[in-house]
Amino acid sequence: MYKITWDKETGGVLLHSRIVDGTLGISPRPVFWEELDLLKLNELGWKYPHTEEPLLWAINKQYWYQGELMFEAKGANVYDAATIIFQPGKDNVELNPIDVKKMLKRNAEFMFLLESEAIEFIRETFIQYAGARKSVAKVAANQLDYETLAKRMEAKIKKKMAIVREDCDSFEIMPLDTAEKQGKKVFHTTKIDKFLASFSGGKDSQVVLDLCTRAIPSTEFEVIYSDTGYELPPSLDLYQQVQDHYHKLFPDLKFSLTRNHESVLNYWDKIGTPSDKHRWCCSIMKTAPLYRSLKIEGTNKQAKALAFEGVRAEESVMRSNYERIGKGVKHDTVINARPILNWNTTEIFLYLFAHDLPLNEAYRFGKPRVGCLICPFSSPWDDMIVNKRYKQDLKPFLSRLVNISKQRHIPNLEEYIKEHKWKLRASGNDIGSKTKVLFPKQFPTFVANVSNAQKTIEHWLPVLCEYNIMGEGNKKFGELRFDKTVYRFDITYNTEHDYTFILHEVQNPKLVQLIKRIIYKSAFCINCEGCEVECPTGALSVYPEIKIDKSKCIHCHKCLLFHDQGCIVANSLIMTTSTNTKGGGISKIGTFGIHSEWLQEFLSDPDGFWTSNSLGNKQEQSFKAWLIDAEMIDQKKNLTPFGDFCTKHRENELDLIWELIWINFAYSSVLTNWFINTINPDQQFTKALLDELALNEFDGTKNTITYAIGGFMQIFKYSPIGDFLSQGQSHDGKNYFRGRHEGLSEVALAYSIYKYATSKGIRSLRISDFYVEDCQTGPVKEFAISKLTFTKLLRQLNSASNRVLIAELNMGLDSITLREDLSSMDILKQLVL
Repeated sequence: MYKITWDKETGGVLLHSRIVDGTLGISPRPVFWEELDLLKLNELGWKYPHTEEPLLWAINKQYWYQGELMFEAKGANVYDAATIIFQPGKDNVELNPIDVKKMLKRNAEFMFLLESEAIEFIRETFIQYAGARKSVAKVAANQLDYETLAKRMEAKIKKKMAIVREDCDSFEIMPLDTAEKQGKKVFHTTKIDKFLASFSGGKDSQVVLDLCTRAIPSTEFEVIYSDTGYELPPSLDLYQQVQDHYHKLFPDLKFSLTRNHESVLNYWDKIGTPSDKHRWCCSIMKTAPLYRSLKIEGTNKQAKALAFEGVRAEESVMRSNYERIGKGVKHDTVINARPILNWNTTEIFLYLFAHDLPLNEAYRFGKPRVGCLICPFSSPWDDMIVNKRYKQDLKPFLSRLVNISKQRHIPNLEEYIKEHKWKLRASGNDIGSKTKVLFPKQFPTFVANVSNAQKTIEHWLPVLCEYNIMGEGNKKFGELRFDKTVYRFDITYNTEHDYTFILHEVQNPKLVQLIKRIIYKSAFCINCEGCEVECPTGALSVYPEIKIDKSKCIHCHKCLLFHDQGCIVANSLIMTTSTNTKGGGISKIGTFGIHSEWLQEFLSDPDGFWTSNSLGNKQEQSFKAWLIDAEMIDQKKNLTPFGDFCTKHRENELDLIWELIWINFAYSSVLTNWFINTINPDQQFTKALLDELALNEFDGTKNTITYAIGGFMQIFKYSPIGDFLSQGQSHDGKNYFRGRHEGLSEVALAYSIYKYATSKGIRSLRISDFYVEDCQTGPVKEFAISKLTFTKLLRQLNSASNRVLIAELNMGLDSITLREDLSSMDILKQLVL
């Protein structure tokens, strides 16, 4: 919020409203004697008093005293202490404590403004949402859902909208910035059941809690602390101190402690260690127990909550993009309000000193942020402090990491642990889970084989849609009613935990996406509670047993869509070999599709294009990959015969060229072939849906696959393949529709048939061959043309003077005979003048 300079007189800092001479680029944190002792400065010649006040300041690992750099600490990790590198002449120093009282007095005016603004924000937010019932009543009187209208307008014009009340008591929707400029009061129609101050044991949540007590009546909110099982001992101690402190001031302020029903180390055994790819700890151990505790009594329904939290923009690049009020950030039923979003670290400590609030001991030992005992995202510095100060508490986790690493025969074990290489786990391959899920077929018959499932599919099927099921013993069958269509299914149980699920004649990718998630949930569910808090109606109860109240379930699918694979445990345990059935070949296209203007530029000068063009480096790499898949160039960028054909006919036959490119893609582009065999004609799809389906189909990291899908979808937006060929039509850039290219040219049809026949090594075939389930290329798969169009084009080709095929279509015949002397390229030479 404010700029900071050193105050040499007090040994502290000064706040400024603008940049001045000596402004620091990073806000410093105070350093106490405990941290200096931990670094063994007392053994290296330094003298300092053991006082309550801080002694100096740290910026990252540089230590400053009265505005002067004294030393740096380098090389710390969980096993090794930091190395101290003194500045010249600073290896034998006597310190005086910071004059905290004088420092606070000099910064009092700025801190007053800072605190007042935050208190006003909390109070105003509370008043607006606490009065939501009245807003709802008034809006209802107007018989319009203004909240929904505002959301629709935001999506349409890409601008934040606000609901405001005019003088005549009518409501209006206008841009939020306009409302603020005009001084309009913004109304909210979200009725809040509970107001919370989220407490984590850290300095930021302490400040927010104290601000809340100064802004809101203590009877109107509650304080909740989640004990994750990773808590530092001083964090648990501080929670008790904070309760004692505020209960003296506000006896009616409610405090609650939540925990998951199972210990975190048990989850390590069942789910695997947390990693940078699988951050299950926060969801399962923290947020799920917290929000599960907020259910409306007697209903099992999730309460709508507004949580005042201590998130600050300074903490990370991601958080710097947060808004001060966030709706549905982690859970749809929770609004997050961030009173200190723009405060810096120094201002936080000044507040704690000024109001004499209890301080987490871990800060005094040098932890910049108080978090968990062990975390994939902690720094080596944090690990060093925890292992030195809380060794016995860390020991069970560290021992478990060592044992797991030995079981996996990890070389250089110590380096593996201290360099956090254990956090790089991307899949469940090394965990040893016996549960396996395979999807050998998806369309039009969907098949799933599951072994060692934790639950039966019948446990989770009720959340999908209405259905009926019959049968006894190991064979069951039934029907699903999804999107107004009825689908037949069979379940065959080999054992209680091994089964095969078959869904017949499925043409809906969205249904397949959801069915896969249900299968993953039934296979891997261990009642972790993670998905229960997503249910908006209270229909779902997960612990101790899964119960779904069909009278309450509205089939919103939030319990399936909240996480990859629809299940936190499945996402952590899934093995790359259990679902991915194809190899790579998709990373080469990068993040860009083929653009029509790039193709025009290339075809106008194919030789000079590679030395001078308008593309960026990454765009050029992607474009080269697409040209190779289009069979226009070879790996050395030389024109192929097809590329030469396109160059010569670029002005008069551009539509045909794009038809031919799509045909070639069907054979050379892994993604294109997958797309035409996955997304059916007349089906809607989104990037999110393709991401989901591709992640189950291809090997590779999530980023590699989703980036490739992003590049693939560009071909619909930036080339005629989307609209002219009807492969990806969209009106809003988000929702797409795969249609039918009934305007296919005769030349393209002949080219496609010859290419298909060559790939199969045949010269005689039937129209019906292209409509069978296992046909993966050819004009029907590529363009989704009807039999009527197919037959019409064949008749025209059959009657042409330069006939390239014989089509026998009378008397119920549908045979096609190709000439032995022609190839697909010969077709172009013969039919295109």
